[in-house]
Amino acid sequence: MSAPAGPSGGVRHLAAFAATFAALAVADAQAAGPGIWAIGVMAHDRGFASDDHENGVDLNLEVQFAPLAFPGSPRPHLGATLNFTGDTSVAYAGLGFRVWHAARWFADANIGAVVHDGPLHKDPARCEQFSDCGFGTRFLPRLGAEIGYRVSPRASIGLFYDHMSHKWVVEGENEGLDHIGVRYLHAF
Repeated sequence: MSAPAGPSGGVRHLAAFAATFAALAVADAQAAGPGIWAIGVMAHDRGFASDDHENGVDLNLEVQFAPLAFPGSPRPHLGATLNFTGDTSVAYAGLGFRVWHAARWFADANIGAVVHDGPLHKDPARCEQFSDCGFGTRFLPRLGAEIGYRVSPRASIGLFYDHMSHKWVVEGENEGLDHIGVRYLHAF
């Protein structure tokens, strides 16, 4: 009899999910025009809205597609932020918007949704006393921002932040999760 899949099993499933979608995204982006891939290192559950109940340094992988021909030219993206210490890993999708740019600098805002492998519910007393709650639902809204510097026409370095939470959207437990870190972005 095999052992039940724990957090490491969830990480493996999310990594496989992210790798499959990244491969499809790369093929689609190459057919459609200029895309961007990103790889980064993130502080786990650290950020402006974080409660610091989880730990680790996470790997972030993302593929951004060519901008859509809609007002604001949103850029669809797929990604994953993987935690290797047994805490929450996520896979996400959404739209990114260039909100500011200069000769070498840029700022992007992101909106989307995330699926995670973290706990849905925790001890109600600890949740009430210490705000150490579960996420409440498997799918959550996700917001993000990035400030970047283009080191070459195809390569950039960015300071990245994202937050997933359902506060004001769904009632119940709402742990939320922040990531903050640096990423390397490369156009292909």
